[in-house]
Amino acid sequence: MQDERQQLSAMHRTFATAELLEHILLYLISDLHPIADQEDPRSDRTSDNASKLHHLLRCTEICHTWQANILASGPLQRALFLAPDHNTKEKRWQHNTPNPSPQTSQISQRSYYRCPPSLSTLHRAPLLNPLIQTLFPSYHFRFWHLSLEATGNKHVAYLIITRRDLPDLLTRSRTKQGLRVSEMQFSRPPLTGLEATIWEERDETREYVGRTFVLGENVMQCEGGLTLGFVHAWVGRMFENYQDVAAIKLTTT
Repeated sequence: MQDERQQLSAMHRTFATAELLEHILLYLISDLHPIADQEDPRSDRTSDNASKLHHLLRCTEICHTWQANILASGPLQRALFLAPDHNTKEKRWQHNTPNPSPQTSQISQRSYYRCPPSLSTLHRAPLLNPLIQTLFPSYHFRFWHLSLEATGNKHVAYLIITRRDLPDLLTRSRTKQGLRVSEMQFSRPPLTGLEATIWEERDETREYVGRTFVLGENVMQCEGGLTLGFVHAWVGRMFENYQDVAAIKLTTT
């Protein structure tokens, strides 16, 4: 019995030491699976990544010590997508490559032209926030790789938000279902710009009188990284301004 109390006391001292607790918590989320180009957000790897983040964020609701440690730790904030991580050495949206030859430059300049990414390119791909992918599956949040000929060898991400699916994050937070998700970054490194376009199928043979075809002021930017709450508020205003628009597609700039 005394040995058990001593073991518990040692464990409590360990978790009460902020530096040790930080290392332990960082280790728990240090092995997130890399996600492949165009990978379905419903994949097992994405779900497993989300589960690790979800469990740790839940701890902030039931343990004041862990909550204080996470809120005070820059590395933990970045690992949990609660703060922008600009210092990722390998993962990035844009990759430095030699200028293409005139022949290859003329192959295609269309944004939808893609080439199969190499393993090294995927290794450098941004890490999307798996909680956003799993909590909002209707967004189809994913990324793909654009070829050097298209736009200079970079990764592009997109998500689709419909009017009926736009959640009230304030309500989610009040019911303790928010999990601080409104404060979360979309990716590591941070996503700093999104361009909005109308996303819906229309009969091209019909004439739409008074319908919206182009969204005004359709680019949002934040060098510190766009958060889910900021994007939801911005898209909500777009839906208010364009009542006939049912869905908006957001693509990284």
